Amino acid sequence: MTARTSSAPDDPKVLAQALETFRVFCGLVLLSYAKHTNAPREVTIGHLMARGMACLDNIFRVWSAGSEQDAWILHRALLDRLFHLHALAERDEFAAFEEFSFMALYEARHQLLSSPEMRDKVPTSLRQLQESHKERYDELRRKGVKWRRPKAEDVAKAMGMSFLYHFGYDFASTQVHPMARDGEADFDRLTSPPHVLPLPDATVIHNSILAQSMLVQEGLNASCLRWRAVVYRFLEEIRAFLYDGNLQFNTTFYAIGKAVPGLELCEKPTE
Repeated sequence: MTARTSSAPDDPKVLAQALETFRVFCGLVLLSYAKHTNAPREVTIGHLMARGMACLDNIFRVWSAGSEQDAWILHRALLDRLFHLHALAERDEFAAFEEFSFMALYEARHQLLSSPEMRDKVPTSLRQLQESHKERYDELRRKGVKWRRPKAEDVAKAMGMSFLYHFGYDFASTQVHPMARDGEADFDRLTSPPHVLPLPDATVIHNSILAQSMLVQEGLNASCLRWRAVVYRFLEEIRAFLYDGNLQFNTTFYAIGKAVPGLELCEKPTE
């Protein structure tokens, strides 16, 4: 998804340092969420942003270990969260999504607890948790929760970014499902001395940083909080880094870090 140039960053150490800065930046943004609001909508947004950053960290770890295929699989999961967040914000369906998620988890636990093979092996705490949620589950079932997961291709098209689906999500799907030659690189990695194998191409890392920056920006835009321009500037600069290796985002992050906690990254909107 990112345009490769001769100066695009490929050095693992440079990418690792950028990811560390991005991780701390996301942490500061999430602390602002926790400080200023605990509204269900904002909690869901914050959780999706946090999960995206954790996914990005894991993409880099498996890529660094030489498994490009697994990195693409996680990249697909990251894009899935980006698409979900965009669709939820566009349709204002955060409450319905929370209800759907609650019911889906309850029903998954119910299946486990009802299984003759498994019900005697589950911890008591799980059974107690299920009992404590039964009243709400019954209420939601009577209400009828009709929310459905958005289709990745449809959301990407609605965003005006079909390339996110075709060259990101759909391409990564070829790594999720078994293919005739999908273990070729793993065979070489397992049968060759470690020092002989170079790191895979860094495209999946570039694309994943881009996807997480977009996910964070979607979260900021969907939030009821008002965010300072410097937060958006950091996201623009981390994307510029992917194109030409410019490290300006470090300077912006240093300015943010130096000003915090005196500087509030956001404020509640006026009534």
